[in-house]
Amino acid sequence: MRRGFHAFWRLILYPTRVHIACAALAFCCCFPILFPEISPEGKTEEVISYAGAGLLMAQSISTAFVVLAVVVHMFRLSNTRAFTQLFKFLAVWIAAAGCYVLLAIAADVPAPEDIDNTLPIQTNDTQHPARDQLSGPASLVIDIAPEGKPVDTVVDTPNLTALEEQHEELFKSYLDKSPRWTNEDGDYTFYSKPGHLVMVPPTTSGAPGLVHVCFCRLVEGDPLPQGYEIVKPGGPMPEMPAGSTQMPDLALDLGRNHFLLLAWRGSAHRETACKALNAAIATTDALMQPLRESPTPETVQRMLNGQDSYPGNTPELRLSEPLAQEGAYQGEIYANPGEPGVILVYIKELPSNRTLRLLSCPARYSQNAEELFRHDLPGSVPQWVHHSSGNNLAGIFPASTPLFVIRTGQQHQYFGVAIEVWFKPSDVRRKRHMLLRRCYKVQAYDPPVTETKAND
Repeated sequence: MRRGFHAFWRLILYPTRVHIACAALAFCCCFPILFPEISPEGKTEEVISYAGAGLLMAQSISTAFVVLAVVVHMFRLSNTRAFTQLFKFLAVWIAAAGCYVLLAIAADVPAPEDIDNTLPIQTNDTQHPARDQLSGPASLVIDIAPEGKPVDTVVDTPNLTALEEQHEELFKSYLDKSPRWTNEDGDYTFYSKPGHLVMVPPTTSGAPGLVHVCFCRLVEGDPLPQGYEIVKPGGPMPEMPAGSTQMPDLALDLGRNHFLLLAWRGSAHRETACKALNAAIATTDALMQPLRESPTPETVQRMLNGQDSYPGNTPELRLSEPLAQEGAYQGEIYANPGEPGVILVYIKELPSNRTLRLLSCPARYSQNAEELFRHDLPGSVPQWVHHSSGNNLAGIFPASTPLFVIRTGQQHQYFGVAIEVWFKPSDVRRKRHMLLRRCYKVQAYDPPVTETKAND
């Protein structure tokens, strides 16, 4: 009995283990709150209520123990021990709060309703298709000009060839870091995966076409992806296979370990396809010219960052749904709030005004009123929580892919959203204000079966 009393007294004086146990309990209670789908069907609200009560109880017990420990140590004139216990209490709960923030980001919780404006949004607003041309280095759609390109030979690639022969590791470091070019090792079905470039020639005779492009790096002995025909810069362009109406997919050999993979999807006319493929090769080669002229890590960083400001004084929003990547979006905002703060992007359903997504990024700014800064969407999110695994998208979207989705509804069933861009100043005495608002027609990204049923 005496040993039990001493153990209890020591627990009161040094309750660090109690804090850790309470913090762990509180963290576990966060799961049904942030991930309500794990609760039994029909009991979500009840489970969340119990989880909230458990969270409050854990915090209360931990607080009571630290207050008791500090008071006892103070009465015993052990001020150092009293402050030590207080600091341990704060350290445990600060760590728990940090874990909670990361868990909340991973859960990708929808933003709360905007209490400042609960009125329905007018549905007669102009709804734009998400086909804006982006300017940043992460844009996955680039226009190309086939005019004047040869048909029977592959165009030369002076920049790509020089980089591959003379600066292969530097070239590889750029490809590995660029959202425009990076892809999963061993997965080259780029025409059906987000994160790969699409090059678009002008539409002629009502027959659209696309060239899908990505880089493939093979070490000696690795097989080339099946179905590709190897070509070399300046070499002959292949003929269409007998009985086929489609140009073969090309693997452009750059001389060492890198291949440029290209796939034409469009008109069966060989001349049209060859001109578009050569235009895509020439455009890709031109994009590498700065690195060839100045092959340094600083140039790689400049290419990754791109041009960050443009002349202008009216904020602008651009939204793109890359072709062959339906339901996945990327965007750019051009704004200059003139002071430090955060750009907030609310994506709201028409006409209910329900907030579907909240994206954010630090604001770029200057005192020059005639300068607009580029802000990329979806913004800065830790790579390991780029997408919630609960929505079964982690294996589809690489962490570096500059895409986001609007998880509601079904693919190919378009609905209207209003995208509101707000600025929240760092100065807490100043209120946030809206920079611009624009409406778009959007669709969901092929949601999992369980999510589809929930929306039926």
